[in-house]
This record gives sequence, C-alpha cells and structure tokens, in this order.
Amino acid sequence: MEYEEPELKIMGIEAVKSSTPEPCRNALKKAFKLVMNGTEDDVINFIEEFKKEFKGLAPEDVSFPRSVKGLRKYHDSATIYRKSTPIHVKGSLIYNKMLQTKRLTRRYPKIQEGEKIKYTYLTEPNPTGDSVIAMLGTLPKEFDLNDYINYELQFQKSFLDPMKGLLETIGWDYERRTTLMDFFS
Repeated sequence: MEYEEPELKIMGIEAVKSSTPEPCRNALKKAFKLVMNGTEDDVINFIEEFKKEFKGLAPEDVSFPRSVKGLRKYHDSATIYRKSTPIHVKGSLIYNKMLQTKRLTRRYPKIQEGEKIKYTYLTEPNPTGDSVIAMLGTLPKEFDLNDYINYELQFQKSFLDPMKGLLETIGWDYERRTTLMDFFS
C-alpha cells in the first residue's frame, strides 16, 4: 500500500504522551515532520512561531494534565503541603486552599482524590506565594493568576525539551545562534 504522504509513527516520546499539553503534542508532531522533510532553518522558524502562539494560549491550554492522588497523604494544615510533595499534588492543595481563603468553595468545586487536573508553573512572587497552581477545568478568574503563568518554563518543559533531545541527536540547533562571522557579513 502506498500513501500520498508518508505516515509518521511516533512512540514513547512527549508528542504522544497524554501528560503533555495538547497544543504541544500537535506542534511536536508537526515539528517532527519538518525534521524529516525540511531544513534546520524550517525547524527553527517553526519553533519561533509556535512559541509566539503558545504565549497567547489560555492557562488551561498550556497546563500539564495529570490524575491527582495523595491529597490527604501530602496535606499539612500548617504549611498546606509536606516536603517532597509531587508538584501536581502541591498545585492541587494550593488550589483548594485558595478556594477556601477567597471564599469560593460554593462557586468552584475543590479538587478531590483521583480527579483529572491540570497544573502550571507560576512566576514568583505571585498571590499563591508558591511556584505552581492546579485547576480542574479552568483557572478561576478570582485567583488573579493569569499574569503569573510562567509561559517560558511551560514552553521549555512541554515543547522545547522534547525537541532539544531530538535535534541534539541529529546535530541541529533549536534557535538561531550568532557567530563571530555574522558580525562580518
């Protein structure tokens, strides 16, 4: 059987993992096709364009999906969470604490054991006093956290790191480099 366009089967990498944000999974698949059929310049251009697009996405779209387990185990009434709490559990405990603090428990459900959540890194300082927040469907507007989403770190962890692994293997760069020769041309 012949295909008009060759089929690319991707296994075991971030492009197919459900723990990678969906826009990144889609972009990684496109980028891998470019690596197979395009040039290093095409890939760098694609990465630059996707980064611009990524920074315009809603917090929910750039967040990492996970299932949350261990809310009771890692909860600490004095400090919200215990030392060595997994990051998505930490974000969930902070979310639940903020719902309480801002008196929003009637408007938004608390994150419960076993639920599907999304978490995202935050720039510091921010209203949570921490580096992460989780959410159920969407991030409550009342948290006032949209301006603190760490898009740079989210982009790096969910898209750029998987790309770097592939590109370094084939000796390609993921960004434009200025060389001494560029100054003379």
